[in-house]
This record gives sequence, C-alpha cells and structure tokens, in this order.
Amino acid sequence: MYHLIGKQVRVHLYSREGITVGTVTGRVADVAQAVEVAKGMKKDLALIVDIDTGDDEHPYTNSAGMEGESWFAIQDIEVIEDDSPRLFSN
Repeated sequence: MYHLIGKQVRVHLYSREGITVGTVTGRVADVAQAVEVAKGMKKDLALIVDIDTGDDEHPYTNSAGMEGESWFAIQDIEVIEDDSPRLFSN
C-alpha cells in the first residue's frame, strides 16, 4: 500500500446505495491498513489531498467540512500517472 504515497489517482465516488456518482482526482498523502469503517467491517484507506472536482466553483468538501482532502477506500482509487493501461474493476 505504501507504494501509493505520492501517486496521482482518480477516485471513483459512490452513493450509499452503491451507485457510481462520479470521479475526482488527487494525490495520495497517506495510507492506513484495516481501518474499522463500520462495526465488523475493515478497509484499507488512502488520504487523498489536492482533490480536483473539475469544477473550480464547486470544490470537494469532505463530511467534516474541509476542502480538498478526504480518506477513501483503496478499492475505489485508480493510479493515473503510470504508463500502464487503465484497468479498473469494482
């Protein structure tokens, strides 16, 4: 997981119902393994900073009200700066 730190990524966003609602881009600043996100559910997370929504008038704001950064599940991110072809599966 630590190989992700510093990488440019695309984050796939989903509603609580699991429906894809869009993507944002940013840079991985930190990672955390096996974080309990709900009772009995653990996920590997990445702290994404410098989040760009593609719309300057509507910056990304996390649930705590901070702009431009948030924690996301590693399973929902895709490295976009590598030369390898895009592969993403949910």
